This record gives sequence, structure tokens and C-alpha cells, in this order.
Amino acid sequence: MSRPLVRMIEKGEGVDLASIRGEIKNVADMLAEYLNNYYWPEQTSYAKHSIMGPVGKLIGVMESGRFESKEALIGFIINIHNNTSRVKISKEAIDILERAVDKLLEIRSKTTTRVWVRLLRELDYAVYKYKMKRIVELAAQKAKSKSGGE
Repeated sequence: MSRPLVRMIEKGEGVDLASIRGEIKNVADMLAEYLNNYYWPEQTSYAKHSIMGPVGKLIGVMESGRFESKEALIGFIINIHNNTSRVKISKEAIDILERAVDKLLEIRSKTTTRVWVRLLRELDYAVYKYKMKRIVELAAQKAKSKSGGE
């Protein structure tokens, strides 16, 4: 006796992934800008968890659905920022986070769960890439200034 074929069908209309990926890129830019305010010049670790800081926690919480309100998400990230950074969170950083969370919640409302999880993974590695690029640039500038600025 053979097993019956189970076919999974997602409810809702199709999602325009091209436009949503553009929005995810904008959110990644915002979150990378926020991280530039989070870190101090002397990076202590180059592990992904360390580099992503509160943004990694934000993505994880949004993926799990632990918090659904904007206020709870922002409060969670502010708490993590103030407990882990040598620099307390600024008004500009909060504004960046609010815009990014607004956009993410808007994207979440347009997508299915499966697409949402995939987009969060893409966002995670996009922010990581932007942050690593910045770290490499800062290291190159530091090395150049030590060698005499050629």
C-alpha cells in the first residue's frame, strides 16, 4: 500500500518578491546604520553573534513571533543595547530602529510565514555583510594610518 500524497497549499495571493527584496535591502541598510552607532572602534570579537548585536536578537524575536507590537520590539532592543554596549542608545538610533521595525512589520503583513522566515534569513546575512564591510574598511584605515598614510 502506498502513502497518500500530501499537498501543501499556502493561503493568500502571491507575493511580489522582487519589490519585497528591495524593501528588505532598505531595512538592512537601516539596521546596519544602527549598528554603526552600537559598536565602539575597538571590536572585541569577530563572531557573527557579536557583530550582529541587538539586530540579531531583533531578527530572532521577529522570526519566533515572541513579540508582535512595535513598542515591545523597540523596548526589547533598547534594553539589550543599553545592557551590552558601552555607548547608551541615542535618539537617532531609536528613530532608525523605529523606521526599520515599522517596515518589517509592514512586510510581515504582506507575506506568508514561509516567505517571512526566508526573508528574515536574507535580512540577517545582508546586515552581517554590511557590518563586515564596515569593519574591514575601518581596519584598512587604521592600518593605513599606522603605516604612514600612503
